[in-house]
Amino acid sequence: MARDGTATKDKILDSAMQLVMDQGYGGMTVDQVIAGAGITKGAFFHHFKTKSDLAQALLDRYVRLDDELLHELIARAEKLSHDPLQQYLIFVGLLEEALRSPGESPPGCLVASYVYQLELFPPDTRAAVINSFNEWHRILGAKLDAALAKQSAKLPVTSEQLYDNLMAVFEGGVIMSRLYRQSATLPDQVAQHKNYVELLFGLRD
Repeated sequence: MARDGTATKDKILDSAMQLVMDQGYGGMTVDQVIAGAGITKGAFFHHFKTKSDLAQALLDRYVRLDDELLHELIARAEKLSHDPLQQYLIFVGLLEEALRSPGESPPGCLVASYVYQLELFPPDTRAAVINSFNEWHRILGAKLDAALAKQSAKLPVTSEQLYDNLMAVFEGGVIMSRLYRQSATLPDQVAQHKNYVELLFGLRD
């Protein structure tokens, strides 16, 4: 029976993810990835021809898992309400809850880490980094468009600006969480975005 290389590939990706989060893509070496994964150099090159190939696979996995979380939380929100604004707010609340999971260490964002060193990547990976939030933008932007069409906000705002605010809060929260080694900083800031949207639409006094 042929041996399944999935477990080895996952070890490589897990090792690379930790290294990128700790010291950036530029500071990560293939030898470090191999040592962290506890594999041979031959096993590494069986799965990845170059460090660039590893970077692309790492990004693909990260985006896939991110999109799975998005769809899971949106589906739960849609079961709880038919109103687009409430669906968005429920989604943000569920995201905050997920980020407060017990035992979570200060979070990191692979996409943000890649953005800081875009010049190190080939064109295809750079394009994938830029497009990595497309699914989030498509789904959450549609909810916010529908909310603004149905209900006026107290201040001039577009769905694009509200979506960008969530992303800025999230990525800024990631940075502050890692800087201060406080895992609660990120969900606390996501909760503040929810408060802001509720005030903006007059759901709070």
